[in-house]
Amino acid sequence: MANPMPFLPENELVGPIVRAAGEGKSVGVLGARSIFKVLSAETGGAYAILEQEIPAGHGPPLHVHRHETETFYILEGTFEFTVGDAKIPAPVGTLVAGPRDIPHTFRNVGTAPGKILLTVIPGRFSEYFIEVDDIPDRDLATIKRLCAKYDCEILD
Repeated sequence: MANPMPFLPENELVGPIVRAAGEGKSVGVLGARSIFKVLSAETGGAYAILEQEIPAGHGPPLHVHRHETETFYILEGTFEFTVGDAKIPAPVGTLVAGPRDIPHTFRNVGTAPGKILLTVIPGRFSEYFIEVDDIPDRDLATIKRLCAKYDCEILD
């Protein structure tokens, strides 16, 4: 049978991936920390999964992806998402899927750090988090150039 989804490999995993709490490659971006639970390279580029700890009051600038869908699941804290023109309250247990080509952002609107489980489909954009780890948070011009490398545009 032909692969019904030609953008995905026939089998994206060669074996199970198991990472306990706190395990995985850890990187930082704009004051937040991300732990890769599944690297894009481990799935043949099909997807990546990151656990992100977001400080109170923080979140990424408004941006748009040209190739990826991002799915966010709130593990801890209280967030607010903007997807297109919609403002979406997102307490624990909320799932928000942000389709490609639609501007989106989120903010931790709580008073304590929050945690999000992020799935990036396909996984290529997740490599941005690895590269940006070496860039100072205040170097927004370099961060914007790096985003552009991944066909992601910062709109703020």
